[in-house]
Amino acid sequence: MRQNRSSMTVGWLLPLTILALTAASPAERCLAAGRSRLVPGGWNPSLEDVRTYVDEDCSGATKSQRALTEASRSRTDLRDAQLFITYVLLIDALDEAGRARLFNEQKQWLAKRERLAQAAVVSKGGTLEPVEYSGAFRKITEERLAVLEKRLAERRAKQKPSTPKGEVK
Repeated sequence: MRQNRSSMTVGWLLPLTILALTAASPAERCLAAGRSRLVPGGWNPSLEDVRTYVDEDCSGATKSQRALTEASRSRTDLRDAQLFITYVLLIDALDEAGRARLFNEQKQWLAKRERLAQAAVVSKGGTLEPVEYSGAFRKITEERLAVLEKRLAERRAKQKPSTPKGEVK
C-alpha cells in the first residue's frame, strides 16, 4: 500500500509542478509588452527536492516494468521542467535581440531533441522502448540544460557590478 501511495503522490506532484511551470503566459505577456524583467530579482526556482524525492521513490529494485517506465518518465519530466526554468531565467537576462536568437535556437533544438530521442530507441515496439526513449530524451535534455546553465552563469557574472580595486564589499 505504501508503494502505491507514494506512486500516487508522484503522479499528482509532477503534473502539478509542470502545470505551475507551464502557466508562464505572464512571462510571454511581459516579453510582448517589451518589459525587460520576466522573473523577479533573486527568484531562482528549483526542482532539486522533487527530483531527490522521485529518485529515492523510484530506486526500488523490485519495481514492475510499468513502475520503471513511469519512474523514467517522471525523471525526464523533471529535467525538462528544470530546462524550462533555466531557459526562462536566461531569456530574462538577455536583451531583445538575444531573446529572439535564443527563442529560435531553442525552437530548433526542441525539434532536434525529439528526432534524436526517437533515433536512440533500439527496442522498437518492446517493453523497453519507452524507457529507452525517456533515457535518451533525458540525456539530451541534460546536455542542453548544462549549456543553458553555463550561459546563464556567464550572463549573471557579467551583470554583477564589479568592486573597484582596494574596495571591500
